[in-house]
Amino acid sequence: MVIFNCELDILQKSIWHHIDATAEAKENFVYMQELGYFYAKNKYYTQRQGLDSFLIKVTVSGSGIIEYNGHIQEMNAGNFFWIDCAEYQNYYTAPNEGYWDNVWVHFNGSTAKAYYNVYKELLDGASVGKLPMDSPIYMLMDMLLKRVPSSENDKKNYFEADIYNSGILTQLMIACIVAAQSGSEVAHIPVAVQEIRNFLENNYDQRITLDSLANEFNLDPHYLQKLFKRYINQSPTQYLIHLRMAQAKDLLRSTAKSISEIAYEVGIDNISHFTRTFKKLEGLTPVQYRKFWNVVN
Repeated sequence: MVIFNCELDILQKSIWHHIDATAEAKENFVYMQELGYFYAKNKYYTQRQGLDSFLIKVTVSGSGIIEYNGHIQEMNAGNFFWIDCAEYQNYYTAPNEGYWDNVWVHFNGSTAKAYYNVYKELLDGASVGKLPMDSPIYMLMDMLLKRVPSSENDKKNYFEADIYNSGILTQLMIACIVAAQSGSEVAHIPVAVQEIRNFLENNYDQRITLDSLANEFNLDPHYLQKLFKRYINQSPTQYLIHLRMAQAKDLLRSTAKSISEIAYEVGIDNISHFTRTFKKLEGLTPVQYRKFWNVVN
């Protein structure tokens, strides 16, 4: 049975690409069908069944909910899901959050089902995983977005692009499996940890230290850090850095604000520290990241 209902309640700056893979790629490789970066608002949802496709979606900020294979799971920053779109799915912006920034790719191909089955078994039929700190998934999604043909000359070389993208998609599937194997999939997170995480997501632009966070929640700093890392797989400081850098990348891609303005807006008042942190995580300085993004798009 085919089902498809949706409400594309997304900001205008959202990115959405349809990919017309070559016949050779469809026959021999894993290949892209669609990909994008959605700034979803509160009414965004997709309800679907019967699509011959696989979907990997990663939350950058905000929160979403996915109903799939008998599970209802939350998608917060650093969470991702991988689903078979032939099966019933319903995913939408979390009502209590009101927005959901996410990057995603639809794909298919000769080996996609085999990789997916490994992932599905590791999560016991669920779909949502948590990215380890060293996961390359964000980087791989960025690479796919940057490789979309943008000129007639690019389109003449579709098969080369299909081969390149097939390699990245394979790495992406493997990275999802590694994340599932790490045991960091979404668990029953204690209310205290959820509240701390929500506080960080809503106040990442403020000065926050472990001591100030512990004081905010009336907890011992060492206990708070241990508890948070147990369920989120990152320390509060690491999680805060991830939130800040995710927002910085968004601003670098979508605005003309200066590097110092962006650093200040994400809660870092030392531009040198901001640049060092960004380069350590992304492999590029903020200026290089912005130039590279502008060139490929």
